[in-house]
Amino acid sequence: MMQVARAGLLAGAFLCSAAASAADSPIVTIRFGDLGASTGNLYQSLAVEKGIYRHHGIDLEVVPFLQGGPEAVAAAVANQIDMGSVGTPVLIAISRGMPIRIVGSPPRKGQPFILVGRPEVRTVSELRGKVVGFSSVGGGSAEALHVILSANDVTADQVQTIAYGAGPNGYIALKSGRLTGAVLAEPYATRAELDGVGHVLADADAYFAHYQHSYIFATQKFIAGYPEAIRAYFEASREALRYAKVHQDELVAFGQKTLKLDERLLRAVFAKEIPKWDENDDVDTEGLLNALKIVQQIGDIRKSYVPDLDYVIDPRFSH
Repeated sequence: MMQVARAGLLAGAFLCSAAASAADSPIVTIRFGDLGASTGNLYQSLAVEKGIYRHHGIDLEVVPFLQGGPEAVAAAVANQIDMGSVGTPVLIAISRGMPIRIVGSPPRKGQPFILVGRPEVRTVSELRGKVVGFSSVGGGSAEALHVILSANDVTADQVQTIAYGAGPNGYIALKSGRLTGAVLAEPYATRAELDGVGHVLADADAYFAHYQHSYIFATQKFIAGYPEAIRAYFEASREALRYAKVHQDELVAFGQKTLKLDERLLRAVFAKEIPKWDENDDVDTEGLLNALKIVQQIGDIRKSYVPDLDYVIDPRFSH
């Protein structure tokens, strides 16, 4: 009995010591580049408020890049951020020798973009001669538009394109009639439908087959200096995702407060999006290689480029 009690005391002392050690560990700040607050990354913002990242030793400073992925990648190269989540611009950057690497995947790996047309437009082919918007030149929305138009026998010179910048701008320009069609991400595609501003002409996901669009990247400098912080980021993100799935009412209320969107819209978006969230943050290498081929076909990556996957992806961090 005395031995059992002594063992319990020793175990208790060990746990207290471990807790104290964790509490004494330094908090690592990660400057994390993302494409502005949205329903797609709301789970992460909620987790920051709930202290989930800090519990894992991370002070997550989210830096918004409203003009798209190329802007975020440029900031990483300039050492203004340490990590980030963007689409194919990260592949373009790595192919050009920029000092960043892919370290994992966000919960939504596939194409997030939807081509929305004004009510009078019923098919993609009816966009010929019209003004169509995407968020940024060289970004994933421009790529999505190119692929969708080509699949519907519409050539690039048959439409006039405009880069509208931040996500809300596309919805506003579509509503005003400045754009006849726009490539939008959520929540703006669903908002356009609910408000009667437009309707879905094409979901990019249906056009890209086995394809991974979005990635988590880190600078080579941050990888070398803070590998454990990157692992902690993924551990915290998995916990954040599970929390959001279980507490969807709280997620919606948080979205109403932070994104200034109404409950009906948020619930409609999450009903579509949450089933697509994947807690496995490994990179789909076949999907990545197919993404590279598509970007090469478009011309944003030279056709002679042969990727070295051991360089493109650092597999030590995701799970």
